[in-house]
Amino acid sequence: MIHNDKVLEDVNALLDYNSVKDFLFMNVINAETNKEELSMEPHTVIGDLAIVYRVMIKTTDDQFCSARVTNEMLDHYGIDVSQLHNDALISSPNMMKPEIIPLETLLMGVPEQEAWQNEDRHFVVLTNEHKTDGASTMFYAGVLNDLATKLNHSLYIIPSSTDECIAVCDSSHLDYKHLENMLHEVNDSSLVDPDKKLSDHLYHYDKDEHIFEKAEDYQKRIFKQKYSQLLH
Repeated sequence: MIHNDKVLEDVNALLDYNSVKDFLFMNVINAETNKEELSMEPHTVIGDLAIVYRVMIKTTDDQFCSARVTNEMLDHYGIDVSQLHNDALISSPNMMKPEIIPLETLLMGVPEQEAWQNEDRHFVVLTNEHKTDGASTMFYAGVLNDLATKLNHSLYIIPSSTDECIAVCDSSHLDYKHLENMLHEVNDSSLVDPDKKLSDHLYHYDKDEHIFEKAEDYQKRIFKQKYSQLLH
């Protein structure tokens, strides 16, 4: 049963931004395949991902009930997307508490403390406490930076579905193309509901530069830096 006490009790308050802003939460969807939806909603695009914004209204026995924030609502609020995004960054962790879990804990039941101590563990699931619409957790303030600091590695991010993503420690012996191929194989299989497919692109978080970007863009940036150093 899904349950969340943090809800907007008065639906009529949807047009009052001061009432709404504490109940905002972020969702992340694919920007290319949801162009029509995005034309009607304020959103923030990062790579081929789009962050959209919703208001938690109530819960039922098996699902969240929420309202999407539309362009018309934003106009009524008298704010811009930047303010909406910043307020959602604050309220999202309260609406959808993040969960950062080693994959071996989630799949094999390995105690979490033991899994974190395992030097060979490189796969970490980012979701929320309800395992629903949890991929947006990667955009919560400080989440990727804190995880990268904890693991002492930059991270590759596998956008496995709208419900979760997987962080993998970047290291010299890791072939990022292997991760990319794995993502494509999963997306092309029946393992991911088409409605929950998030992206065919692998992403990267640079813990030193604090940059989140497509893995291919990261590789180009690093190559350019190395090439520049050779010339000097």
